[in-house]
Amino acid sequence: MPLDLISVKQATETYGYSGSHIRTLLGKGILEGEKIAGVWLVDPQSVEDYQARMDQLGNKKHGTWARSNEKDEAGMGETSSAPGARSRPQKRT
Repeated sequence: MPLDLISVKQATETYGYSGSHIRTLLGKGILEGEKIAGVWLVDPQSVEDYQARMDQLGNKKHGTWARSNEKDEAGMGETSSAPGARSRPQKRT
């Protein structure tokens, strides 16, 4: 593990991600870091690499949801909603 680890707070200030997002990525092993005495420390190079991958993916990083919204904006799909979302039944009057 690199010796130039930074705190999650420093990573949020430097890279603009929320602390919870960085901790989630650390927990999933997407970012490199160490948990010492219950506190995550992050390898800044792994955050930069992640940020570069996300920039390269662009809208593709959002998967099916983003593609369905692109169709909706172009007038090609149904009304935009989150995947798996249910519409509310109409009230009878």
